[in-house]
Amino acid sequence: MSEDLRARLAHCGDGVVIDDDVRIERPELLRVGDNVRIGRGFHCQGDVRMTVGANVTFHPWCFVQGAGEVGVEEGVEFFPSTYISTGDAQGRIRIGRRTHFAAGCALYGKHGLTIGAYCNIAAHVVLSTVQHDPRRHPEPMALAPQDGGPITLADDVWIGANATVTPRTAVARGCIVGAGAVLTRDTEPYGVYGGVPARRLRERVPPG
Repeated sequence: MSEDLRARLAHCGDGVVIDDDVRIERPELLRVGDNVRIGRGFHCQGDVRMTVGANVTFHPWCFVQGAGEVGVEEGVEFFPSTYISTGDAQGRIRIGRRTHFAAGCALYGKHGLTIGAYCNIAAHVVLSTVQHDPRRHPEPMALAPQDGGPITLADDVWIGANATVTPRTAVARGCIVGAGAVLTRDTEPYGVYGGVPARRLRERVPPG
């Protein structure tokens, strides 16, 4: 089965390993670099156009869906049960080299999600470019038009476990967002942020 999937990819690099029980609905839309590992239970649903750089690992049970574009640079690692959604055909997700996603992260790219290089995204972080419109509508929120905007994480960002980043937010280079925080506004470089809603607590300082 894995050999058949490799043959159907738009591009398959050398040393690619695809475990059993992997489902890719449109393999002709997926380009995979050298030494990529796709773990068991991986599911790519819909018309996602995906480019994966070399030495990327999808640990078991990762799920990708939508009709937009996903670009993953080399050396990125997705731990089990990472959820990646582009939404419609205009959705975009870009992930820089050597970024790490711990188990259970959720990435919603409908309005444009850009994540820099060398970022550390801890378990159960939510990066959501889309949300229910908080304004009052005649219909229930579940039926009202959605609201949203882009999210950008610069290089060398650390997002702590169970934190949420909301639409229209930019996280500057070198920032730390603490565990359980809800970040609703842009940050300044090398700041440490925490709380609900998150605020700047201090600045990262060099050792010594």
